[in-house]
Amino acid sequence: MAAAQKPRLCFISESKATYALLMGERCDKVGGAELQQTLLASFLVKLGYPVTFLVPDFGQPPTVTAPQGITLLKIRPQSGRMRGLRFIDEVLRFHQAMKRADADIYYQRAASHVTGITALYCRIHRKPFVFSLASNMDLDGTWRRGLKPHYYRLYRYGLTHATVIVPQTDDQVRMLKDIPGAHAVLIRDGVPNGDTPEKSAHPAPPPANRYILWVGNFWAVKRPAMFLELARSRPQYEFVMVGGPHAVEEHIFEETREQAKGVPNLRFVGPVPFLEVGAYFDGAAIFVNTTSVEGFPNTYMQSWSKGIPVVATFDADNLIKRYGLGRHCADVDELGAGLDEFMSDEGLRGSTGERAIEYAREHHSFEAVAAQHDWLFMQLYREEKPGG
Repeated sequence: MAAAQKPRLCFISESKATYALLMGERCDKVGGAELQQTLLASFLVKLGYPVTFLVPDFGQPPTVTAPQGITLLKIRPQSGRMRGLRFIDEVLRFHQAMKRADADIYYQRAASHVTGITALYCRIHRKPFVFSLASNMDLDGTWRRGLKPHYYRLYRYGLTHATVIVPQTDDQVRMLKDIPGAHAVLIRDGVPNGDTPEKSAHPAPPPANRYILWVGNFWAVKRPAMFLELARSRPQYEFVMVGGPHAVEEHIFEETREQAKGVPNLRFVGPVPFLEVGAYFDGAAIFVNTTSVEGFPNTYMQSWSKGIPVVATFDADNLIKRYGLGRHCADVDELGAGLDEFMSDEGLRGSTGERAIEYAREHHSFEAVAAQHDWLFMQLYREEKPGG
């Protein structure tokens, strides 16, 4: 398909991390949603798509061109109107920016009131809207507790009026069956490939294959305290913890950092820019995830693509168990037993790593992810219902 025949795409993001990733700037706080959509957009440009991102005002000019050829349009800042008019002003700001983008298809990822704002614009202007899930929390009611009532109603409007919803896992496909009118097209996330280490002021990772790694943003659902408990229970192993504070629960980062000082076999690294995180995976023997709920962790794909077994309390679609990619554990005791098993058996670690590399290559290459989105977008552009 010639480049001129590809539809114009508009991605909508509220995150500074999105802007930083697209512009190649340092950013310590990168979530999976920002990472996946920026990588996807970069691949789609290579396929000939004209891509625009709408991003908030970070002091940049109204229009910026990223190195990949992606256009970044600034959503105008709030007007300072009276409190009762701020909500209307926000809707107008986004809709004005969406009109400037003049796209054929609009795309937004992760639960937000902006999901509803986007859906409303697309319904008014008869444009396809693709909403991509970022976590099971987008569907299980968690965000209802985290959003103001009118913002949650907007999110639900977007969820029920999206042209297509893109889940990451079979679990999310099943959850979507409870959403009236939801039309799901499953596309799994891709392996993050932008993790080439750069020269950094951060201390170098410890020597390879000596340590057990944890990477993530510090907030309640990630349960970082479990990793500290695990390190205390296994003084014979070296543990490394990488990540920064979550915007709404910064105290958890500070509390964990303070507690880590009392664990001599734990190296608390703190925030590391995305482009430098890969070096920590390169040297790890085992990756540990202590989360209670996720979508599909980018850290799993980063681990598996490097042949690192995952020992975790969360197993999306039962993949760890089904493909033999590590161990799915219920609690700290089981996590510890899983570590002992892999750390004491280099052959087991190696065979598990080989399966992990093959799984990541077969199911999570970004070339395949981009191709699936290409098919989806072209179906929508031709006004065909995806999936028949």
